Amino acid sequence: MRCFFLVVVPLVCLGAAPAEAKKKGPSAVAVKKAIDAGAGWLMSEFSDGFEAETFHSTPELVALTLNHAGISPKDKTFKKCMKVIETCDLLFTYRVATLAMALSKINPYKYRSRLAHCAQWLVDTQLPGGDWGYPGRVGGRGEDATRALKTKPPEIKKPVKPVRPGREEPLVIVRATDPAKVAEAIGDEHGDFSNTQFALLGLRACRDARIVIPKETWQSALDYMVKCQQEDGSWGYDQGGEQDMSGYASLTCAGIVGVAICAHGLKKSHKSHPAVKKGLAWLKKKWEPDRNVDVENSTFVLPTSWQTYQLYSVERVGRVLGLKKIGKRKWYDEGAQWLLDNQSGDGSWKDPAGDASGGAQPYLKVADTCFAILFLTLATPPLTGG
Repeated sequence: MRCFFLVVVPLVCLGAAPAEAKKKGPSAVAVKKAIDAGAGWLMSEFSDGFEAETFHSTPELVALTLNHAGISPKDKTFKKCMKVIETCDLLFTYRVATLAMALSKINPYKYRSRLAHCAQWLVDTQLPGGDWGYPGRVGGRGEDATRALKTKPPEIKKPVKPVRPGREEPLVIVRATDPAKVAEAIGDEHGDFSNTQFALLGLRACRDARIVIPKETWQSALDYMVKCQQEDGSWGYDQGGEQDMSGYASLTCAGIVGVAICAHGLKKSHKSHPAVKKGLAWLKKKWEPDRNVDVENSTFVLPTSWQTYQLYSVERVGRVLGLKKIGKRKWYDEGAQWLLDNQSGDGSWKDPAGDASGGAQPYLKVADTCFAILFLTLATPPLTGG
């Protein structure tokens, strides 16, 4: 009997070790290897350059990701990417917001004028309900609808004396368009929740670059975000003024972060806002690292899980609120382990349900890979104070 126990006990210990390691998350070396492989795939995917004509073009997202992945600005693919985002027209909410996020991270001093234009565009294209939509797509009017808004960059006065980066005078943005005229130009007075959450991320990036966003912009967006929250504290999709019948994890994270950004912009406590606390309570109760909880109950989304995106959404909550855990779960360790376990051999990531319906679109594989890297690199800057 003694021999039996002497043999069995070590076997039990050996069997438990991998599970224990997973709880602790992957090693820093393994994470860096995954990031490098993902960045390598992105650079090979765009070695011939980038197109920048549609709402789902991705040069801004790729630039943000490559910078966080530590790719040299001298890299040929990165330089091609920067050339596009430095010169392309500002046309679509997702892209303008992500452009602001990228430039604010890469060099806010060098790109101050471009960032100011992003801020002006986002402020001017906010709809009457406080939300943002697809300028140029809603109503099938094409990108000319956005150009019809004639959003212009604000004038930036050159300082009399050179100033150190980060010491610039704050640049105040003033809304130049009437929300009703924006709705008329776009062809719809309603936007959607997804565009809105990205618009707020972009505005936050502009604010971090010492660009002052109008109080009315923050307040109107905050009112919209709070209105969209479900009774149980979650958020689901909202489009055309119609609300989802169910909230789910990724958009609950988006709602929490959106409210926090708006509250912070209004100089209020972003951690103690009732909508943030209610949303976080839902997340602590429900969140799981390996699935976008309750997305299957949505009445709006495509039959895809948006799993990689939901992990990037959780990263934003953790970073913005300064959380190491969601409930009792170490969100980074568990999310990072899932990503490493599900990375493709070529270095990319794609939604586990990505072959269903619209999930098979090539640009979504690029987005999934970017979201995975942004999670692994802890890309979202914390909100200070509050």
